[in-house]
Amino acid sequence: MAAEIHSRPQSSRPVLLSKIEGHQDAVTASLLIPKEDGVITASEDRCSNGLDFLLPQAPQWLESDSCQKCEQPFFWNIKQMWDTKTLGLRQHHCRKCGQAVCGKCSSKRSSYPVMGFEFQVRVCDSCYDSIKDEDRTSLATFHEGKHNISHMSMDVARGLMVTCGTDRIVKIWDMTPVVGCSLATGFAPR
Repeated sequence: MAAEIHSRPQSSRPVLLSKIEGHQDAVTASLLIPKEDGVITASEDRCSNGLDFLLPQAPQWLESDSCQKCEQPFFWNIKQMWDTKTLGLRQHHCRKCGQAVCGKCSSKRSSYPVMGFEFQVRVCDSCYDSIKDEDRTSLATFHEGKHNISHMSMDVARGLMVTCGTDRIVKIWDMTPVVGCSLATGFAPR
């Protein structure tokens, strides 16, 4: 798997480094794992999600007045609709390549975890055919949180994480299997 590494540009504005879509319900807490390029998130569905790395950014959505696959006009392209005597179509975007496509040219859905899409999203038919089975394998690990987590904090050196829930319960978790360190010795190489 290839990944692009971008240096942080010299700017006073924030820069999006990664986007993850891995929960069914609203995310209630998130935590970056220092020195691990990882993130742990929790959501209202009481699941936590752990990723071992920051993902490459999904492509920017392209703009077009007609489908970039079949060239049929979108519904706002009055001139082309009139010229071709066709009814305009709704615009969608492929989550893998970013192209503007119609529903007929993007009839399939696929998960694509290498870009942060753990659940099925719309992709154009040609991108669907190019996604291998191993590309659809989840990169996240999901764990039952047993309570609605509203805050998380982590001591990476000791491999401990504390969660606070909306149920007024505080839990301490042994995260050594996730962050690759030992409670007794601190960090150990993976």
